[in-house]
Amino acid sequence: MKGKRDLRFGQLVVDFAGAPGPAEAGAVFIRGAARAFGYGPEFLAKALDRYPTLERFEDALPAGDRELVDLLLEERRLLSVINNLPGNISLASYDYDGERVLQFKIQPLEPKWDCENPYEEDDVRISVGTAGNAWLGEVAEMFDERAPLTGEMDEVKERLLACMEEYIGLGERILAIRRAVPAEKTREAQKWAAYYSRIQGEQEVLAELLERWRAILGEVMEAKDLSRNQTLLDLLAVYNVVNRRELAVGEDGAIYEKPLFQESYFTERAGLADEYYHNVLVYAFVEFLKVAGNRGKLRKCPRCGAAFIAAPGRAGGMECGRCRGKKAAGIR
Repeated sequence: MKGKRDLRFGQLVVDFAGAPGPAEAGAVFIRGAARAFGYGPEFLAKALDRYPTLERFEDALPAGDRELVDLLLEERRLLSVINNLPGNISLASYDYDGERVLQFKIQPLEPKWDCENPYEEDDVRISVGTAGNAWLGEVAEMFDERAPLTGEMDEVKERLLACMEEYIGLGERILAIRRAVPAEKTREAQKWAAYYSRIQGEQEVLAELLERWRAILGEVMEAKDLSRNQTLLDLLAVYNVVNRRELAVGEDGAIYEKPLFQESYFTERAGLADEYYHNVLVYAFVEFLKVAGNRGKLRKCPRCGAAFIAAPGRAGGMECGRCRGKKAAGIR
């Protein structure tokens, strides 16, 4: 098995890139890593059990928390929409003694020459549930002063005010629920909302990584001159940073080399989500390519377009294993 480790590393990469979508890619990654690094069934069960999924979230969320969690998530979504509108716009919310306070800031897109600092940002605060319409009027006035007078900015302003009006309304509903339930229920709902957002953010990262790794496999397979291939050179730059070996002292006093990716790397999941996946995939792919002849085993399936590693024999190099299995079962 040790002699086939490079193939298991390659399989980890092609299986990840061939995952149907981000919801499945995380589990595919963990299973591939368990095989590639030789971890046992106990590790795999533990890692999969700790892996956050939307399905697990839905199963675990208490029914009594759902309304408040849904409102908190919608509030987060609107906040993201507002802060990602064109223009130097920033909206934040704070809790003070059970009250929700909003802070709006806008930095001028064009200099405001009648100020000491032409690019100084304006900001205004409001407590949710008090004079919301008047506050929106103040925000609209700030926007007109700071943004260029163009049709595009008029559309941004209309979208901004509509979202903020909805955001204030949500805040009022959230406060009403919070006042009717114990404080610990509110804290619990906030934790559930944060957990959902974390899962959602991770799946967005996985969607981007799937697209990136499918492109990487295609470029490496088709490259005429690997020595000048920028994609591979970029991978090697990451590999050279990741592949840092550390020495440690064991309980018996012997000095040993620590594994590059210990089991805790996959169960504790420390660090940024994109680095967590990407660093392992880069290391595995380069280890696969280091073995002479392995690049030639990479194929693109003519039926589904997925990358795969050709198995020995003529049939093994024609289609990916999934499509060969479908053909054998008479499935088109």
